[in-house]
Amino acid sequence: MKQDSRKRLILDLIFIILQSACIIGLFMIKNFEYMRIALSDLLFWVVYMIFEFKQKWVIPFYVRLVVILAIISNGFFGELLNWYVTSAFYDRIQHVFGTYAMTLWAFYIIQQFAKVNITQKRLVIIFFIILSTALGAFYEIIEFSQDVLFKPKIKNQPSLLDTDFDLIADFIGGIIALCHYLFLKTLKSFLIKNQETYSNDRER
Repeated sequence: MKQDSRKRLILDLIFIILQSACIIGLFMIKNFEYMRIALSDLLFWVVYMIFEFKQKWVIPFYVRLVVILAIISNGFFGELLNWYVTSAFYDRIQHVFGTYAMTLWAFYIIQQFAKVNITQKRLVIIFFIILSTALGAFYEIIEFSQDVLFKPKIKNQPSLLDTDFDLIADFIGGIIALCHYLFLKTLKSFLIKNQETYSNDRER
């Protein structure tokens, strides 16, 4: 247990250093719009770390890793290197990967918040689909809000077609997360302790 905690702490520290470097880089090139987003991503994870410590939440190390990679790739490649503007496909790839990572993360966090273990396959499928759809809609609401409030030079939602493609990419990311969860034993066997379990046994 102590070794796992140490690995999580090291990974979190590496993330904080890299994300802070990304924020400084965006400040130096005076890209304050992207800097604000990168700073928000950093604050999001720091707040989660605090809640995780206080509530004694636990997520698989792999899930922690892919969420951090999704945040770093968003800040470093998408914002600092400006791939969101220079690449026609990077935004779609990031939506797929980001939703994949966040769907897995949300699956474990919501169970701990609600104090249940969801193991029944049909419930897992429904839950993952709902999560990925909700996360996709949440992303688009945030992008819309940023366009309205901050009026950036390059809009997050340049057209309805872009929004639709983003939602499709989000759904694909959720389906990949579902398939990965169903076929990877280490994710399926990672049960949350001291929670009520909703499984096949309960249905009988």
